[in-house]
Amino acid sequence: MSDDDVPVAFTALVPGVPVVTPDGQQLGSVTTVLGDPENDIFHGLVLSTRHGRRFVSRNQVERMTRARVVCRLAEDDIERLPESPPGEDDRPETIYASTDDPATAPGQTARFVVIVRCMRGGLFQALWVPGLSFTALRLGPYRIMRCPVHGRVEVVRRVDMSTLTRAELQEAARYPLNRIP
Repeated sequence: MSDDDVPVAFTALVPGVPVVTPDGQQLGSVTTVLGDPENDIFHGLVLSTRHGRRFVSRNQVERMTRARVVCRLAEDDIERLPESPPGEDDRPETIYASTDDPATAPGQTARFVVIVRCMRGGLFQALWVPGLSFTALRLGPYRIMRCPVHGRVEVVRRVDMSTLTRAELQEAARYPLNRIP
């Protein structure tokens, strides 16, 4: 068994991973991983397919590896899947989604952009890639990293963006995003 065939947690999935049927037919690719990493709850995946955006619930996912996601679906089932998860607007959990950095070619690098709050209350955007950090020390749900609001190293934690006001979101967007997680 190669390293690419070893099962992984949903937090290790990255956008662009192919999604296939049990017999290997490609259904699409992962664009968004939905879940709550702090409580280890996986909700499902949003895929890019030839039918457009489609939501695959966790019950339809058979196996996740670095190289592919195998779903309990046939190719004909894809067009009948919903475009987004039920209650997406009400979902309080973290949604990991790829965004394209305008400085790179579209889709070249997956970015996981979240808003974090330092222990002094400063809000800013950060790259929060599960299982990967070069500029921060990981401590469970916390990281130790440079806070651009206060200009010093701080303990930070992800913030549920749905709980922030428009002013807080604008404040967090004021600080340039570090391109290295």
